[in-house]
Amino acid sequence: MARTKSVTDKILNLTNFRSIAGYVSDTQNWINSVQERESVFEEMRTDPRVESLVKNRKDKVLQMTGSFSETKNKLVNEACENFLSFNTFFKLNNILLNAVPYGIAACEILWKFVEGYYIPYDFTPIPRTALSFPQHDGLDYYTPCIASQNIELSDKRKFIIHRNDDGELNRWGRPVLLSAYTFWRFKNLGIKFWSMAAELCGVPSILAIFETKSEEEAKKRAADLTAALQNWESGSSGAFGNVKDIKVVSSQINDFEKIVACCDAEIAYALTAQALTSNTAQYGTHAQGAEHAKTYDDLIKGDAYLLQQTDQQLVDAFVELNFPGAIPPKYDIDSADFADFEIIRDCIDRGVPVSLKAIYNKVHVPEPVDEKDSFVKAQPSFGFSDNGKDDFFQNRQ
Repeated sequence: MARTKSVTDKILNLTNFRSIAGYVSDTQNWINSVQERESVFEEMRTDPRVESLVKNRKDKVLQMTGSFSETKNKLVNEACENFLSFNTFFKLNNILLNAVPYGIAACEILWKFVEGYYIPYDFTPIPRTALSFPQHDGLDYYTPCIASQNIELSDKRKFIIHRNDDGELNRWGRPVLLSAYTFWRFKNLGIKFWSMAAELCGVPSILAIFETKSEEEAKKRAADLTAALQNWESGSSGAFGNVKDIKVVSSQINDFEKIVACCDAEIAYALTAQALTSNTAQYGTHAQGAEHAKTYDDLIKGDAYLLQQTDQQLVDAFVELNFPGAIPPKYDIDSADFADFEIIRDCIDRGVPVSLKAIYNKVHVPEPVDEKDSFVKAQPSFGFSDNGKDDFFQNRQ
């Protein structure tokens, strides 16, 4: 146990993160160019449209189940199945998928020694703003550090780094919020403009029409009526002499919904690579909707593929700590499309072998506890027999 005692120690001190004023990253040039601060990412997450799409993209991956390929070592297979459960990966991936909006996500693995096994029981998220990439000899180009604690996140048994990679091997990953920024900012400015316009145009103006014999008398009369009308409040009434008519002059602000809808659609393209499956389409056809849904599914599968490669690090660390020298199983997130139940039913009717376990796990059909708990529809007195012949016609003489 002494050889691995260090992995059970908690390394990070979260209080030190608050003392970090800033850092320089590949994203910093973009932040400077748009005259924003690093906090702009958090501001964007307060937009309900942005947050709902980011959360939806994360949730679709988190709902996917994973499985291990079997190795020749039965003990390794059983330990991975027992101690690296769906809930364990859900905790981990809920942190790592923050790489989608922010580009990079990191966490510390917290281990405990229980009944002869080192088990990951929790994960401490590391804020993006706490990371930096100092350049010095002996440190890998892609290994981040926490400057406030002078910690290199190089021990893969303790730290996991995940990037939303676009194939360019960017150390900071690719934040999808960058692409949504322009229309998010335009939408915000539009809302502020329409709020000010509503204050000016929301309350109608009142115009009093009167007649006078001279210009001087008209100016004096107009000033008196204006002062009187300005003191009117809701529900007030009044009488004015030498006034022919009182008219209400109202203003309108149009196209507000069109601008918001346009911005929301562009934000959807930035975050989900399509719009019809996350927006109400006025003219979208069924074919367009299906194609957009496929585009979104392909994007989610890409997120899952990148994530399973990072999840493999947890599996490797678990096997290394508990079974030194053993080959770890491969962890796979099942992102493949599963057949509809109608297709499964047709396969069964036509004699195509179908996995009963897969039906219970994938279609979520309730699995019976025992034979008494099993409900099977009674068969009619005629139909197809075991030999494939029609009992009804076969038994007739």
